Amino acid sequence: MFIQQLIKAIGGGWKWIVLCVLIAIVISTAISATTTPIYRSQATFIIAPNKNLPSSRDVVSAFSALDTLKIFSTYADILSSERVYTEALKAVDTASIDLSQYRRATEMNPESIILALNVDGPNPQIAAQLANEIGKYGIYYINSYFTVFEIDFLDQAVPTSQPIQPRTYRNLGIAAGIGLLTGLLIVITREFMQIPLNQFIQRFSLDAESLAITRRSLEKTLAILKKDTKQYPVTVVSVVVTNLPEFFRVLPGFSRKKVATELVRRFKDQLKGNDLVARWKDDTFAIVLPHTPQKGSNIVSQRIQDVFSAAFTYGVEDSEQIQLDPKVNAQTADSEEGLEAVMSKIDVWDKEEHD
Repeated sequence: MFIQQLIKAIGGGWKWIVLCVLIAIVISTAISATTTPIYRSQATFIIAPNKNLPSSRDVVSAFSALDTLKIFSTYADILSSERVYTEALKAVDTASIDLSQYRRATEMNPESIILALNVDGPNPQIAAQLANEIGKYGIYYINSYFTVFEIDFLDQAVPTSQPIQPRTYRNLGIAAGIGLLTGLLIVITREFMQIPLNQFIQRFSLDAESLAITRRSLEKTLAILKKDTKQYPVTVVSVVVTNLPEFFRVLPGFSRKKVATELVRRFKDQLKGNDLVARWKDDTFAIVLPHTPQKGSNIVSQRIQDVFSAAFTYGVEDSEQIQLDPKVNAQTADSEEGLEAVMSKIDVWDKEEHD
């Protein structure tokens, strides 16, 4: 049941889902189009024991020291230091660039003896030049102070044509996924919010005892129906059950409900799907039949009268029976004014039956 309701919600709200996906794609495309591309240039470095070490034992000790990663951390800190960066800028024409748009960072691979220096910025040529200049001065500085291990370029940085951000196609896929999930969430939430809302509305539009619509609900419906000329002719049938109040006064609530709901059910069995059955008063029911001419009202009245031919059962085991006594009146209206006049007669008919 739950799965069927989800499928129904998605099937009925597919337009919302598509709209959310399209909106997400448009927003993602707009952001990508207005975002300045950022390019990454990477220079890599290799660290190894100095080939001029005096003995093989020193070389073995040097390789053992490499396993501690302290050398990597030290060299990485030097490459990303402000001193190295300041010296590297002297070899770059900084007059035409905004240095605040460029970022540098080092990466260590614990499984190898390779260091990487990344420089990100809006100009790939400048980013590559900065990475190489930082690498050159970093190599010079490190090799000047550390004689056991030397560092050198493995690969120098080269300008790249592919930005690291925005990644348009990846972002479009993510945006479409977010839009899809948002659309699904909206239609499912809307579906499950409507269920209690409809139940709440129905509680106030139906008579609790008979489950026919209330007089107030019928009047609201007629206010719309009477302005629709396609609904005419409209036949109104009034059914006054004269002995119902006296009978209901002595019955417990569950028995009253059983008789009242059975009465409404029998009414509906004789009517079309768009006909209305309302409880006008405690003992009076109003039946409204759109598209029903005067000549058809007599047939309908007779069918409504036949509803009462069989006794109504009640009690815990349905062992008790009651024969209800109806008074049926019907009239047809062909216009808005005529329908208002017919509806006003329901109270008149009710009063006449009780006099």
